[in-house]
Amino acid sequence: AILAAITLAASIVYVPVPLHMVVASMSTIWVGSFFTLKAIQPGKTEGGKAIPRIDSDVHTMTRRDVYMYPILGSCVLLGLYLVYKLCPKFLVNLLIRGYFVLFGLVSVANICDIILKTEFKSWPDKEVIRFRIPFFKTLDSIFGITETPAEGSEDTPLNDDEVSITSLETIGYVLGAVAGCFYLGTNHWIANNIFGVAFSLQAIRALNPNSYANAALLLAGLFVYDIFWVFGTDVMVTVAKSFDAPIKLLFPRWTQDDGGKWEASMLGLGDIVMPGIFIALLLRFDVYSRTVLKRRGGAPKATESFFSRYPHFVGVMFGYFIGLAMTIAVMYYFNAAQPALLYLVPTCVGCSALNAARLGEFDILWKYTESKEE
Repeated sequence: AILAAITLAASIVYVPVPLHMVVASMSTIWVGSFFTLKAIQPGKTEGGKAIPRIDSDVHTMTRRDVYMYPILGSCVLLGLYLVYKLCPKFLVNLLIRGYFVLFGLVSVANICDIILKTEFKSWPDKEVIRFRIPFFKTLDSIFGITETPAEGSEDTPLNDDEVSITSLETIGYVLGAVAGCFYLGTNHWIANNIFGVAFSLQAIRALNPNSYANAALLLAGLFVYDIFWVFGTDVMVTVAKSFDAPIKLLFPRWTQDDGGKWEASMLGLGDIVMPGIFIALLLRFDVYSRTVLKRRGGAPKATESFFSRYPHFVGVMFGYFIGLAMTIAVMYYFNAAQPALLYLVPTCVGCSALNAARLGEFDILWKYTESKEE
């Protein structure tokens, strides 16, 4: 609601970029983190150990995945840079925009489906259509399409090469199609941000770093990645400015150049998603600590404050706020693009570690894992 409100306000009146950027990014991480509570649950305890329940569309990272992410990210970034240098920019962006609009359509549908199922549990969710896609058995896992019928439905299970769309997903597809047409027709920043937020929410929900150690190492690797590609070369900035697709959130601002005109500041989705999966892990650890380990008085009570219920989550969100505020301040001071992870990684990891030490739970947090295997 807060994200929708500030987006609507920014379309009518000028909203300062720092305020808009902080509210949009933190709201997205907040919502995405709580989405993960249903996708990744501690489950019941057996023999004193928590047996996690993880949805089939959630990717649980191994330590090898963590090491490979910055390397693969660098390869993709460099590849895009070379493509833009060697190929007509118009043709490249045409293909990329088409792909991302299709991907965004599915992402918006899935996010709407999750929200509607959460807020309107009594709504019927029946299968509307089922069709077969030969030779594309993994399409559902790539795009996040649900493999099984809606919960409580009497529909028969899907085969590997079948896709089904439920009534609630249909609403999402209609909204996604409207946003897609709006984006392709106008290239408006609101349409861009609708897809950007949907991508971010789905990524935060679908990527599970598995442990605090993995999440911290992943951020450390991306910390080096961000610094190298922004300060060491012009690759990151060139691709970000050339890449005409919703891989960033846009924030309109008024400049004094050429007598005054509207331009857009940007925040890459990686600066939301990567800290976001780390923050979501801390939220799940809060739930695990109270419900499974029975620490801090066991299950939270209705009279408790939000901070008392989720101290690790609140602490790391504060760290994200400080890191993003530092990024914006330095960006304005030097009037130059900044690698946000340069500031976000130390503040998020540092605040989470200090807060865990303050609560006397750092050792438990460091050993915490969400792997299905013990």
